[in-house]
Amino acid sequence: MKERKDNFKIHSICVVKNEGDIIEHCLQQAAQWSDYIYVYDGESTDDTWEKVLGMQSEKIIPWKRHNKVFQECLRGEVFNAFKHQAQDGDWWCRLDADEFYIESPRDFLARVKAQYHVVWGIAIEYYLTHEDHNSLDFTLPIPQLLPQLKHYKAENSEARFFRHRTGVVWHDEHAAWPKHMGVVNRERILYKHYKYRTPFQIQQRLDTRRESRARGFEGWEHAVEMDWREKLVNSQELHFDNKNNYQIDKTKLTNHLESFSKRTLKKVMHTVGIWS
Repeated sequence: MKERKDNFKIHSICVVKNEGDIIEHCLQQAAQWSDYIYVYDGESTDDTWEKVLGMQSEKIIPWKRHNKVFQECLRGEVFNAFKHQAQDGDWWCRLDADEFYIESPRDFLARVKAQYHVVWGIAIEYYLTHEDHNSLDFTLPIPQLLPQLKHYKAENSEARFFRHRTGVVWHDEHAAWPKHMGVVNRERILYKHYKYRTPFQIQQRLDTRRESRARGFEGWEHAVEMDWREKLVNSQELHFDNKNNYQIDKTKLTNHLESFSKRTLKKVMHTVGIWS
């Protein structure tokens, strides 16, 4: 496949539920580098869906609202509904409503060589501290509040992008990602993750995720607490954001690269076309 440099489109898949405080900010920021953002709402009980509808455009596409039990594979439904709009060399993004990229993904992906198909991210995860709870004004609009959250840790790394190929298959009803997604790029992209932002939002997040677990979702063991106060942390346990000079201990991150032999096998199988 010929490398397309920056001549590609980015298709972002955003599966949301009860993200009314942040969804508009997310979509505004992601629209700066996404060509299309497909939104699947899990029947939010707040105003998330109404805000998405209010932002509908050629880029922002409110695709579906359904009260299925959350599963990672719901993104596959979105992919299969819109894959006809993608061409070889385009990119698909897993876009969560509380994640914001530090570098433009478009610039980052333009540097990824054609033999690599998957890009992982490193999450700079911000937390609400006891000090924050006593000092911050949580009535501020999200774009003003988020920069005031300064305490973080960076210990999580997950796949965030994969390159489109005509033969990519995402049919397994339990798969979080397509089959034979491809060879992983060595460099990882950084993004800010604001999963704990205000007392109300934390409580809503816990309640929403406990409900999903009760209905059958097997993940989110970190969201079993009953009260938002249990998610407050001491600032001494975290790093302080000093103008984006992040401290990242890569020994604590999930290893995103397979063994040399497995990477070699993947490269061969994709090059000769056995794995589409």
